[in-house]
Amino acid sequence: MSQEQTASKRIFSVVARVENLGVLRRFVRETAVAMGADPDTVASLVLATDEVATNVIVHGYRGRDGPIEVVVERQGDNVVVLVRDHAPPFDSTAYPAPDLTIPPEQRPLGGLGLFLARRVVDEMSHRLSTDGGNEVTLVKRIESDCH
Repeated sequence: MSQEQTASKRIFSVVARVENLGVLRRFVRETAVAMGADPDTVASLVLATDEVATNVIVHGYRGRDGPIEVVVERQGDNVVVLVRDHAPPFDSTAYPAPDLTIPPEQRPLGGLGLFLARRVVDEMSHRLSTDGGNEVTLVKRIESDCH
């Protein structure tokens, strides 16, 4: 684990393992609060980050160790979370939404986490990083400034 910090940006790196999701959630929660995010914004960013990181761990690295870096930054009225990995390229924003008209017991497993992540943030985008990994950006507007 490593952590870096400036006045408006904090960076946290951890090995991509399910048991490290709690520390990632705590980092996003504490950082977003420190940056003046309201409780709803904080909850949405924690949930979306957790879903993206879980996807990286389970489907990207497939049980192999690899880094996940989470950057949290205040940009005006927005809190922006960037999740970086070195897993094989996968555009989580292009993953199709599940068909919610199908009864749950008849739906294929998976896909709800990314769908939920997209629903709780204002913007979600993906790009390939220069070193061949993935970068998912989550943007959430702060509803009421608490600082």
